[in-house]
Amino acid sequence: MKRFSGLVLEDLKSKLGMIAALWYSMGMFCLVFSLKTTIPVGEVRSLYVGPGNTSFFAASVLFGILMGAGAFRFLGSEPRTDLYFGLPFTRQQLFVVSWLNNFVVFAVPLVVCRVLFFQISLAMGYSQYADGLLAVRMGCLVPILGFLFMMGLSILAFLLAQNNGYRIALLVLFLAGPGAGIRLSEKLLRVMVPSFYRSDILEALKAYLSPLSLLAKASGVQEYVDGASWTLESHLPYIVVLSAAVLLLFFIDLVIFWIRPAERIGGMFTFCWVEYLVRYVCLAMAVLWLVNGLQGLSFGGFSYALAGISVLFGVPVFHGLLNMVLAFDARRFISAKWHLLAEFCVMALLLGVFFVLGGRSVKMPEEGEVAAAAVALPALVSGADSESVLQRMRLEGEELSQVYEWIRLIREEDGREEDSYEVLVKYELRNGQNKYFRYWLPKYALNTFDKVFGQAGYKQGTYETLQMESAKYYEIQWTNGVEQYTLDLDEQERQALLAAYQEDLKGLTFGEIRMRIPVGCLTFASTKNQGDKSGYIYPGFSKTLTALSHYGIPARKGIDDYEIVKIVVDKYVLKDGLLYHVRYLADQRTITDPHKIAQLAEELYIEELCVDEQLRPKDQNTEYTVYYRDSAGQTARSVKCLKGF
Repeated sequence: MKRFSGLVLEDLKSKLGMIAALWYSMGMFCLVFSLKTTIPVGEVRSLYVGPGNTSFFAASVLFGILMGAGAFRFLGSEPRTDLYFGLPFTRQQLFVVSWLNNFVVFAVPLVVCRVLFFQISLAMGYSQYADGLLAVRMGCLVPILGFLFMMGLSILAFLLAQNNGYRIALLVLFLAGPGAGIRLSEKLLRVMVPSFYRSDILEALKAYLSPLSLLAKASGVQEYVDGASWTLESHLPYIVVLSAAVLLLFFIDLVIFWIRPAERIGGMFTFCWVEYLVRYVCLAMAVLWLVNGLQGLSFGGFSYALAGISVLFGVPVFHGLLNMVLAFDARRFISAKWHLLAEFCVMALLLGVFFVLGGRSVKMPEEGEVAAAAVALPALVSGADSESVLQRMRLEGEELSQVYEWIRLIREEDGREEDSYEVLVKYELRNGQNKYFRYWLPKYALNTFDKVFGQAGYKQGTYETLQMESAKYYEIQWTNGVEQYTLDLDEQERQALLAAYQEDLKGLTFGEIRMRIPVGCLTFASTKNQGDKSGYIYPGFSKTLTALSHYGIPARKGIDDYEIVKIVVDKYVLKDGLLYHVRYLADQRTITDPHKIAQLAEELYIEELCVDEQLRPKDQNTEYTVYYRDSAGQTARSVKCLKGF
């Protein structure tokens, strides 16, 4: 026991620099946090007490990598390796001592700092004890798991390579390789199958196989919430997988450390199979990248000829480059000919798998297999973003039947990207799976989208304001692009205005969106950090406009209703350049004649309100800067406008 405790202390002495760095970093976190008298809204994400704290997330990743790389520094010197392996301890004991010491060195200052964070947060009145207790506990557990996970990967890279440069490269491959490979696969499937949008399987692989993504999902570092809003249920699957990965890496590292040769062998890696793994993974990713890149030169879909050329020329070139890198010898470019033959076979098999998967993903499910659907039109900017729409919308029953029939018709139209609008579709199948598709709606058939837009479920999933049940914790702001006001309303008046706006929005037609420009915008600004929600006001929103007028808001005023001093017209011309189009100012004129101003103002629309101009094209090559006086007749201001064709 005395000898074993001496080994523990000796290992701790080798980590004194890292111990000092950790306590200094954690101390600075607490100091900076305690100096703040308030928590600015923009800094809540990086300073709250829960596990999603970005500062502690970065610390767990950084110190995990550094302490993993320095866990067995004696392996870098043969005399020191002989000395350590000559001690009366097994390799398993040497490994466990270093691993446990790293765990204690990181965990103790982290827990102390997190507890101090919580106490400071309580003293500032930012957190409540009962609400933040779970978040603080998980704020200790998750970063420690993240540290052990990163440390395990770093130790593995250190043990498998024999040169610091190759160790860093191997660690980068561990961290970025899975995510990059899955994204390359997604991109190739989109090129091969125009209707492919995304896959739940690939999304899950990106979340669970990519180390940094898994750690981010487990901690919730990408969420903009305070500690009390962090929920264990939404992060538990990632925490379980992260814990399993920590245990798996522990045993893998232990086995590698146990069987690793003490003497340095030829080559840059400890085992031959590591070199083979790196070779084939890197070559497959490089050739897939080349296949994707060259497909940009094709027209009319996926080109099998370009794919064949990519493999035929890409495999030998990348094979030679990998020979040079793996052997660290430029003379080895032409070598390992049997590997070259195997690499051709691997790429042929890999592309064959993609062809099969692409053929399976193009099939549209039968109507009887679909439980619900969601449709997003990205060109409809006045609604929510497409991802939110797909996750929120549920079209069922009669709505599903009508939308399914519409989708089947546009699928048969087979529109092309350059003269069509993108349509995203999500099917929720009765077996619990989700299938996603991308279709192209021809411009001449855009009016048929009214069949989808008229469904109550579509609007409910597209417009966030329709999902609001209460305006109690919101203040209402109005603007028409020229003036803006915050309405001084009580709760009952705010609720009445919300109800009037929702009723008008439910009666909105797709034809009105295409042919009419909004006359204003309402913003429901949250007073409880719940997120703001905005909605545009169209000329036909009689209930909303009447209510706003009742509160003294000039809701019906357009740009032509203000006193305009002058209008500056800038004419731009697009000219073909060597690599891209060049836009330059060709002409500028100023209109000051009152009669001409009045005529032109009737045809202008405030640029800020032209949110769906792609559905009703405007002249983007001519800009109109209108100088006006506000309702109080004060100093002239300016606003950018567009003119319809």
